[in-house]
Amino acid sequence: MLALLILAGTKPAFADCSLSIFKGSPAVPTAQEASYEEMKKAVSIIQHYIRSAEQVLTACAQLSCFSYNYHIGRLKSLADGINQQSVRFSNLAKN
Repeated sequence: MLALLILAGTKPAFADCSLSIFKGSPAVPTAQEASYEEMKKAVSIIQHYIRSAEQVLTACAQLSCFSYNYHIGRLKSLADGINQQSVRFSNLAKN
């Protein structure tokens, strides 16, 4: 991660601005192991987390385009992960 900060040419203030949002990144439950309530709660928590993280990233004025896109990519991966597990959960519930 430090290498990415150096490559992006960012200032130390960047770390306080955007990296803090990823320290508490919520986990994506696996469809085979989660209950309905656990999956529902995880979807809600992840949606809230992504909205909050997007707001923080938007407020980071010193953020380079590379760093912004990198973090948005991480948020997209998180969203894709919960979406995939939600679909799997629904398919398992139908069977």
